[in-house]
Amino acid sequence: MNLHKEIAVTDWGEYPFPQGKPDHPSFGLLIAWWRRLEDDKGERAFLRRAGTLTEVMLSPSFVDLLRTLRNQGYAVSNHNHPLSRIAAIAGLSARIKAPADAGLATRMGTPKAAGSTPTVSQLRLRRILACDDIEELYTLLRRALAVLDDKADLADLAATVWNWSPLDDKRPYDPRRRLAYDYYAAAPIKS
Repeated sequence: MNLHKEIAVTDWGEYPFPQGKPDHPSFGLLIAWWRRLEDDKGERAFLRRAGTLTEVMLSPSFVDLLRTLRNQGYAVSNHNHPLSRIAAIAGLSARIKAPADAGLATRMGTPKAAGSTPTVSQLRLRRILACDDIEELYTLLRRALAVLDDKADLADLAATVWNWSPLDDKRPYDPRRRLAYDYYAAAPIKS
């Protein structure tokens, strides 16, 4: 079964990984790519160790994900910005050992087992929210995933990274707003 040929872009639009649409075909492509990484332990290990987006871009698996998205008609150009986002998604996805039922921010805000503090500290969350650079976001999210035992919802993670933009852009659907809301909704914050 070749998943690459079965999922086609129809009326979804030209960009992958939209927020709030976990059934979007681009997420199916990402999950299929992630599952293929299970069979290639060396490549997965290379991506897991990649400390920079450039290192991720040197991986054949990154190129595979990029080609898969392009072959399905998604607008992923060779400009540095979209490539960096896809590289961040690839590198972070490779770190995921098991999918999680809850979104990234909800898991970050949920208290540790038998604890009364969020799994990811408020300070770490603020650093993530203040980040404008995709390379820095990649580093911060790698660290957050490590604290979360490398478990995350792939669709939520990909949508967050793909839709990340500088704070100055003031977009109505900025993923920072959703991250902050979901985090504080789950976190046991003392007033």
